[in-house]
Amino acid sequence: MNNTSNNRPQARFGTFGGVFTPCVLTILGVIMFMRTGYVSGYAGLWFALAILGLAKTITFLTTLSISAIATNMKMKGGGPYYMISRVLGPDFGGSIGITLYFAQAVGVAFYVIGFTEAFFVVTQPFLVEMDSNAAFYIENWHLSQIVSSVVTGGLFLLSFKGADVAIRAQYFILALLVLAIASFVVGGVLAFDPETFHANQGPAFTDNIGFWALFAILFPATTGITAGVNMSGDLKNPARSIPLGTLLAIGFTITVYVTQIVLMAGAIKEDALQKTPFESLQQMSIFGPLIVLGVFAATLSSALGSFLGAPRILQAMGQDHLMGILVFFRKGSGANNEPKRATVFTFVVAVAVIWAGDLNTVAEVLSMFFLIAYGMLNLAAFVESKSGNPSFRPTFRFFHWSVGLAGAIGCGVVMMKINDTYALIALVVTGVIYFYLKKRDISTTYGDAKRGYIFKQTRNNLLYLKESKPHPKNWRPMIVAISEDPTNEMQLIRMGAWLEAERGLYSVAWLAERPNEDMAARVRLRTEREEETRRLLDAEGIVAFPEALIADDISSGLFDFLQSYSLNGVRPNTVLCAMPPVGDILSRQRFLAKIDVIATFDKNLVVLNAGDIALKKKTRIIDIWWRGESNGSLMALFAYMITLDAAWSHTTIRIFKIVKNDTEEKEAKKHMNELINIIRMSAQTEIVRSTDTPTDIIAATSAAADLVILGMHATSAEEDKRSLEWLDPLLARLPSTLLVWSNGDADVFV
Repeated sequence: MNNTSNNRPQARFGTFGGVFTPCVLTILGVIMFMRTGYVSGYAGLWFALAILGLAKTITFLTTLSISAIATNMKMKGGGPYYMISRVLGPDFGGSIGITLYFAQAVGVAFYVIGFTEAFFVVTQPFLVEMDSNAAFYIENWHLSQIVSSVVTGGLFLLSFKGADVAIRAQYFILALLVLAIASFVVGGVLAFDPETFHANQGPAFTDNIGFWALFAILFPATTGITAGVNMSGDLKNPARSIPLGTLLAIGFTITVYVTQIVLMAGAIKEDALQKTPFESLQQMSIFGPLIVLGVFAATLSSALGSFLGAPRILQAMGQDHLMGILVFFRKGSGANNEPKRATVFTFVVAVAVIWAGDLNTVAEVLSMFFLIAYGMLNLAAFVESKSGNPSFRPTFRFFHWSVGLAGAIGCGVVMMKINDTYALIALVVTGVIYFYLKKRDISTTYGDAKRGYIFKQTRNNLLYLKESKPHPKNWRPMIVAISEDPTNEMQLIRMGAWLEAERGLYSVAWLAERPNEDMAARVRLRTEREEETRRLLDAEGIVAFPEALIADDISSGLFDFLQSYSLNGVRPNTVLCAMPPVGDILSRQRFLAKIDVIATFDKNLVVLNAGDIALKKKTRIIDIWWRGESNGSLMALFAYMITLDAAWSHTTIRIFKIVKNDTEEKEAKKHMNELINIIRMSAQTEIVRSTDTPTDIIAATSAAADLVILGMHATSAEEDKRSLEWLDPLLARLPSTLLVWSNGDADVFV
């Protein structure tokens, strides 16, 4: 079920305030001040730029994908979750939404930990001057965690007040950040030394600190691209603001980072970059206190941005009723529908993470969360584009499906390179959530592009099947069960499912005679019968396509059905129907008329003479009476298909051959031994030597079997009538029996 709150937030932010500013403040955060020098010191100039370039490439491709999706739909609250769920469906959207929520919630802790680290770097000299044991107290009294928790509490109160207050605060923070950047840029230019620049170009990797470890540390610096998307429900014009604001933020921030890396390489020695990156950046600047103010401002603003974004994702998932536990968070407060319940929960998560890990560890975990989310955003854009849905008409023109595919693949590869164990754990967790949501089969009021993508691939595959030449090796059971009332022929319906074994296609067709009803009444009845069949199949857990046909009479209706049903390449090749009672003359006549129609279309025919089949029986026996290869191949294949069902998994297949003398027995043994080797089935072959009538032999031998499969002649109603005259006495003495006539397409020997 899909519900959204009627109390929607008022769109109140433009491109600069709602997208550009949150993105810039999140990207130019703790990493820029606390870890960029560290990465440069170990990676060297060129590898540091390569790491930055790769990270920015992934986020740039993701931004193009985001822009395509955002300009192709009416954006509401929930940001990336809303995008993915409306393109790939609630199962994908929910699994990634939960992942992205925790990425944002962990991000709050990450940025606050960065703030606290900078705070103690700045204040520790003063603390040591007061007490030489300051470092001991900080570590053992958990002062870092305490300060981080207090700061998180302050940010919580600010975000609890609402997005308006937080956005206004970000303008002031942005001004401080720009001053800090100007300070280290001017200082870096003045302190630039060509010799230092040359010395810092090569890498200084260690066993524990390599390219991908440094990438994992730096990557969170580029993940702020979703900060603006998170505010999608609060934007005046999301379709314009999201692409424009995010791309401008990427352009501005990559310029800042490249400038910083180059200037630090030319002004600070390698060992200082590695050991004291923050202090070195202060020393390079023309006014060190601005760097302190800048790092405080950047870390707090990034944390605040995550504090705004994460609850909105959680609220949107609650409004979509993805899980019962999330519904609690759907309720908003005030005219702007502020997600206060979700904000409280985000505060709890952030504090828990603060007490669980340090900055580098949290950075690696954070990278995994964001890479999964970005990968799915790219995949969503790829599926939307490749689906060929006429509804995909984004106003953002700088997108091609290859961009989404490249972004998705890039995210997957980078995840494995950073830490394959963390990557696999993250993917498993996401997969478990996905399959849980898929199993719930959430009903939604919105469409998704996944169906369009599947439709396009199905169309292409159907065209291929139409043109490709069929071969017995590729034969599959395409079964249609014909019934005048499926509700009274459940044994027939189950048998069709067993024969198809989810290896082909299975349809259940309800044929009804209504010679005196007008077309409108027939259409209504057809809809009712089809829906009734659907409910019956769902109740029995049978995977099949329900069909219904209302005709003047059964024969003409069946003729029209077989003539028109399905598409070339996936037309039914086998018709399944039930044997009428011997004494019911009218039913027998109608049955023979059906056989005459089926024979006209040269399809396989399977007739079920239903008996009792104990569904809970553990071990079973299927008997095949082999007379030759014309029907034998199809009989053997169907016996094998039945054993693929869990209810028939412990089944013994016995293949019998009747002979009358020594010569026939010797020939039959040789033939049956070769048969078992060729057909590659687990079966027993038995030669029955007897001069009794076949009817008596079969009845005596197979009386204890669960299912007997016999061949029949059914090229016309007259021939079938003669077969039934011979078979009727035998069928009366046998358990459930399948009578099989093959058109020759199936071949068990390939």
